[in-house]
Amino acid sequence: MRRFRRAGLGVLFLALLASACASPAPKAILAIAPAQDGGVRLLLADCPDYRATDLSLFADVEGETGKWSVRNDGGASSVRDFGVLQDPPEGWTSTGSGLTALRDGVPYVARVDGGVRERVLKGRVPFTLADVRDLAEDQVLVWSGGEESEAVGRADFLRSEERCSP
Repeated sequence: MRRFRRAGLGVLFLALLASACASPAPKAILAIAPAQDGGVRLLLADCPDYRATDLSLFADVEGETGKWSVRNDGGASSVRDFGVLQDPPEGWTSTGSGLTALRDGVPYVARVDGGVRERVLKGRVPFTLADVRDLAEDQVLVWSGGEESEAVGRADFLRSEERCSP
């Protein structure tokens, strides 16, 4: 009986250790969508208390220094759709320069920094222009962990849920 109890405790310990070491699922608060003009749009999930402070996009290539970025001037929390390489919406200021066009074959990373109440909640999406072109009309790209992104339904992304909590 004692041998089985120890074995059971060992199995329980390993299960707890595995769950503690497992990475949490990525939170898709940022998405990449194709723009009507062939460009790229950045979409933020509709998280009621989320306030984005910075959005940026840069080439994920060594030696490439240009980036596009915008900063929230303080109160524009309701903006959820941004045209990349375009003038920022009202309440936002352009803060990055040097990236003037997106090129085929170049890996990019879009990032958002922000938070819910006093907790930091950031997002990122790695992508290429080919990834964006391959999307169906009702899809967007979201981060799926590491350096991977995946296509999901636009409506599913825009629906807020537990991802809105840090």
